Amino acid sequence: MTAPCPSCGQLDQVQHVPAVYYGGHSYYRGQGPTVAVPAGDGVIYTSSEVSGVTVTGVARALDPFPPRRRSGGLVAGLVLLLMVGSCFLWLPLSAVDDPPPGGTGGLVLGFALLSLPSVCVFGATGTLIWLYVRRVREYRRRRAGIPAAQALWQQGWFCHRCGGVYLAQGQLMAPARFRELVGEAGGY
Repeated sequence: MTAPCPSCGQLDQVQHVPAVYYGGHSYYRGQGPTVAVPAGDGVIYTSSEVSGVTVTGVARALDPFPPRRRSGGLVAGLVLLLMVGSCFLWLPLSAVDDPPPGGTGGLVLGFALLSLPSVCVFGATGTLIWLYVRRVREYRRRRAGIPAAQALWQQGWFCHRCGGVYLAQGQLMAPARFRELVGEAGGY
């Protein structure tokens, strides 16, 4: 059992933070509108199935987990840069059979100039690999901190009357501040 809200002193509008969070998610599923689509000499009637989740503002404010990051963009960029860099490799290789005028110095300079786009693209690829490894490490660090963050999150109480969160023997705070404390406990 918990102590009453430190702000209003009442207990009737106080609810456990996980109950507020999970109660703020509503799942829906239904039939979409029917649409007539002309097909040749006739008409085809189609409809779609609609499903999703609605989340209240309070539940969103009390979310204990760090915001999810989109994935796949770095990997797609990496593959694209590797393909482009491979194409640029053909430039210096095509100049080997037909040396430019100027002797050995011209050959080295021409080879270096033709290799420059490929070196730049592979440098960008290396940067993307470094960013990807950094992102994986950050994800693992966040996952390791989730149990500590959830332990603090489960100790919170939400007062619907005051719109704030408090711990058993603490002061009332805004949901955003509570979420910051949970993030600090988890290291994210």
